[in-house]
Amino acid sequence: MKRKKVNLKAIVSLVLSVLIASAFSLSSLAASELNEKVSGVEALPALQAPTGNLTAKGSVLVNGNEAKTGTTILSGSVIQTRTGAEATIELGPVGRVDLDSITAITLGMTPTAIDATLDKCGKGVTFTLPAGISGRLKIMNVSDVGVVSKEREIDVRCFRGEALVKYGQNKEKILKPGDHKEFDDAIEVTATGDAVFKVYCIEDHPIYLLFLTALAIPAIIELTGETPPAVSRLHP
Repeated sequence: MKRKKVNLKAIVSLVLSVLIASAFSLSSLAASELNEKVSGVEALPALQAPTGNLTAKGSVLVNGNEAKTGTTILSGSVIQTRTGAEATIELGPVGRVDLDSITAITLGMTPTAIDATLDKCGKGVTFTLPAGISGRLKIMNVSDVGVVSKEREIDVRCFRGEALVKYGQNKEKILKPGDHKEFDDAIEVTATGDAVFKVYCIEDHPIYLLFLTALAIPAIIELTGETPPAVSRLHP
């Protein structure tokens, strides 16, 4: 009778040992699989935000500091051109942004888009967008933008593709290549893929300057009493 009890205890002990060992093995296997999954997720390549390369002519500021050609432009940077200066930001497959004189933007970018705000509107900013890339220039409030013209008008010109201008109270205007229009209540300009557009507030008018100069000549003669020398005909 005693022998049977000993055998029964041995059997029960053996069964318990097997169950405990099995449970430990299963938990270890599950933990190992979980670690593999986690490490696999960490190993996935992350989408890296694009950067730009600056080409500067004249006085160009990046985040308030003087910048030279070759400066790396990060998303969120503020780029500003002073009088007579120009800046080009090459963004590789995302496209290119050109700033003419007296212009400032806050430049945001992703692998598929250029998203900027117009901080000062001078001679303008131009977006060049490859196929598959979208671009947006936000003008939240014209009165807040450092426009130079007293009329506070913003000009939009489309060179390639189409540019959509949102203005006023839920109004929209599509500009096609060659189109140019002035807005005094523009909100934003957008384009998608293979497009080029420019937003500016100052435009050079050399013909008008010549015309004004011609009008001023009689007044100069009257004030000074001198006549300009006659231009003799050239003979061969």
